[in-house]
Amino acid sequence: VMCKGDQALMYRANLNLRTGIRVLTELATFRARNEQEMYDQLKAIDWSPYLKVDGFLWIDANTQSEYHRNAVYLSQLSKDATVDQFRAKTGERPSVSKEDADMTLNLHVTRDDQVSVSLNSSGDSLHRRGYRKRTGGAPINEVLAAGLLTLAGYDGEVPSCDPMCGSGTIIAEAAMIAAHQAPGLNRSFGFERWPDFDPALWASIRQEARNKVRTPPHPILANDIDELTLRLAKISLDRTDQGSHIEFQSIPCEQLLAPTPLEGEQGGILVTNPPYEVRLKTGNIEELYEMMGDTFKTNWKGYSAWLITGSPEGLKSVGLKTSRRIPLMNGPIEVRFAKYELYAGTRKFKEEEE
Repeated sequence: VMCKGDQALMYRANLNLRTGIRVLTELATFRARNEQEMYDQLKAIDWSPYLKVDGFLWIDANTQSEYHRNAVYLSQLSKDATVDQFRAKTGERPSVSKEDADMTLNLHVTRDDQVSVSLNSSGDSLHRRGYRKRTGGAPINEVLAAGLLTLAGYDGEVPSCDPMCGSGTIIAEAAMIAAHQAPGLNRSFGFERWPDFDPALWASIRQEARNKVRTPPHPILANDIDELTLRLAKISLDRTDQGSHIEFQSIPCEQLLAPTPLEGEQGGILVTNPPYEVRLKTGNIEELYEMMGDTFKTNWKGYSAWLITGSPEGLKSVGLKTSRRIPLMNGPIEVRFAKYELYAGTRKFKEEEE
């Protein structure tokens, strides 16, 4: 996704994006048909607004070019061009460090030798919100969890639940969405280490985000049968600043009842990441999913239930018709994100593949 904007937009994008991995700031594009052209073009870029001579840099290169085939060599060439510019001007040069990088350079070369040079303004991947230190089970990452909630149409204006919450990632993202809380409020970003960093502008943007935070207006329920896992989830959710607004239970999924709707409300949304054999090597997968289907239609009438799974056999065992089925990737695992409309009446389910 590409857009144009000023420094403030770049700051806001890092702070507010729930489903992005990083924000890259493009510095230059050019064509380089050989190593010398690549070196000269990179050395011509003014690196001083983004890196000090005593700072640390890291280069992340990827290539589809037939000529520039070796990404590791491209990284080395980019490093040479960058530090040589500093050495020519000052007699000194920055150092290289992946862990302590003040500037991370992203270099992408296409098949026709077009080069895009960008800075990673985010630093660590944006999925690192700062609330998850330890996890139980096999968690999904924060960006995927936020993406699932977005695909499900969740905006915090109805009750929500994860009956198998594990380490609580889906619930944490749901709570921040419901609270209108920017996902990056409790972390730092790469641009804060750049020489052109504007502390006053950044403080203003962060305060603007804080002023938007509200108390979630509807019940948010986290349940897991494993009490140790639930304790880890509570710790993580406290770090989001929303832990006090979440109801925690630790009972079997089939005994869990939907939160009582507030007056005038209808239904809510359930999103969960249940075990699937590839992920947790759990036996009796068909029995587990059959239980979920029975529980959905008995205890969650009026809700929309969504589950993400890499088990085709489990999905068939739910015993309910899907109204949507979206193919996704959970890391290296191909999964389906399936929706079940749990009508309060006797309306029939309609199958719609998507």
